[in-house]
Amino acid sequence: MSDPKPSSTSRRCHHCHRPVFGTASRCPDCRKLRRAPDRAYRQELADALFPPAARAALLGRIASGEHITDVCADLGITVNRARGYGTYAPAWSRALDLALTASRDPALDHGTAMAYRHGRCRCPQCRAAKNATRA
Repeated sequence: MSDPKPSSTSRRCHHCHRPVFGTASRCPDCRKLRRAPDRAYRQELADALFPPAARAALLGRIASGEHITDVCADLGITVNRARGYGTYAPAWSRALDLALTASRDPALDHGTAMAYRHGRCRCPQCRAAKNATRA
């Protein structure tokens, strides 16, 4: 498949010299070159939106027995942001799961969708059971 004929005013990629329609070249080589800088940018953005003080406060309050949705609401972040930060920091994801497991209610039958839904448990086993019911 050939590239469309560029006009005299079109931009060209610095690496492959193909015409760029939009914000960036979509060729595989250019995507590989952009991968590391793009990931670093997203990491910086995630750190700015969910700073270390908020992460420490979240873990401490969850470990003391507060529910993750209540703590996130108090801190002004979403649960998705708290869980999604694990994309950039796997150690954070493990620490959050440990805090959720340590503070879970022993009276619930963990690993069931009912514990997730009615018991409001967000431990790894209850999340896995809930995700299994979705599939």
